[in-house]
Amino acid sequence: MNGEPPLLELQDVRKRYGGNGAPEVEVLRGVSLRIQAGEYVAIVGASGSGKSTLMNILGCLDRPSDGHYRFAGRDVAQLDADALAWLRREAFGFVFQGYHLIPAASARENVEV
Repeated sequence: MNGEPPLLELQDVRKRYGGNGAPEVEVLRGVSLRIQAGEYVAIVGASGSGKSTLMNILGCLDRPSDGHYRFAGRDVAQLDADALAWLRREAFGFVFQGYHLIPAASARENVEV
């Protein structure tokens, strides 16, 4: 280690869905990990195991129900909407499973969006 904080750090992250009369389902249970800048990491698991949920949290598209997420030492829960948008735009790249392309737009226009 070089003394720098991990680029991505999760501590006891949990994610629940449901509530308000619907059955509550906990899809992430106490996930902790540290990823240094330059490391390569694979998220693998069976269908329905929470991989997409974890990736959505790591990419700041969703928030954990409990636990802590830090990006470069900064607590993501404390970031405002503009700071989160900056992170999503400048720090993360996504290739969605469902593509989410605009059919009437060119490939270039889809990338620019």
